[in-house]
Amino acid sequence: MTKAHRAPKLNPLARMMRYFSDVRAEMRRVVWPTRTEVINSSLVVIVTLIVFITFIFAVDSASLGIVTWISTIGG
Repeated sequence: MTKAHRAPKLNPLARMMRYFSDVRAEMRRVVWPTRTEVINSSLVVIVTLIVFITFIFAVDSASLGIVTWISTIGG
């Protein structure tokens, strides 16, 4: 690119104002979820966490039992 084709460089204050203007324009385009969608999504996350916590607890308890059993055999 030659100098003639470059856009003029804006000063820091003008760049900041342009940034906030662009952010505001983007925020107007956002499609916000409804209250029902937020509640449903939150419930899915909570149920998934409960399932994973239960699974990890079961695996941890089983592995602890196996390690304890192995240590009693050798001891």
